Amino acid sequence: MAAKYDFKTSPDIQGEKEQPTLYPQIVVSGTKNLKDLAKDIARRSTVHEGTVVGLLCDLESIIANYLADGYNVKLGELGTFSATLTCRKVTDKSEIRAASVHFDNIKFKPTRKFRKEVRSKGKLERAEYGFRTSSTRYSAEERFVRLTNYLKEHSIITCKEYCALTGLLKTKAGSELRQWSSEKKIERDGRAPHVIYRAMPEG
Repeated sequence: MAAKYDFKTSPDIQGEKEQPTLYPQIVVSGTKNLKDLAKDIARRSTVHEGTVVGLLCDLESIIANYLADGYNVKLGELGTFSATLTCRKVTDKSEIRAASVHFDNIKFKPTRKFRKEVRSKGKLERAEYGFRTSSTRYSAEERFVRLTNYLKEHSIITCKEYCALTGLLKTKAGSELRQWSSEKKIERDGRAPHVIYRAMPEG
């Protein structure tokens, strides 16, 4: 299976380029999760898929503990995980108290061998449809009107149904539904991935 790619336009921050510069980027096919990893590992070994899932969950927890204790974690030839810190901006170290310093992010640096392996195995082909973007057919106000009319007829709506109703991609659709829920325009119920939305109760 070949990875798909297409070209994106590099932003001209200084506004000096007559023609935009293009650069290639992977058109992501989806996301493989822990269960996918466990299933593929089980196929290559005599270990049961459930056992692999348990081991991977333990691995996640142990790596988190090591990072929290101040260690970098090198995972074989895959690469190294490291934690970063953050605090408010100051010019004098004496202004910083320990309580104001906290963990910020996790970085991952792949090994040269792993990068080389991906390059050697990777096959690329131009994507037929390129990058998908949310439809701009409806404005936010028009989308809310469509949502209101839909809820009058169907009483509830899911993120997937809202995507079909408006032409938005999943991430944008979910963000918009959550925003309207926080603004008390619609009511949210359930937990991911089984969240539904309904009209606010009258009165």
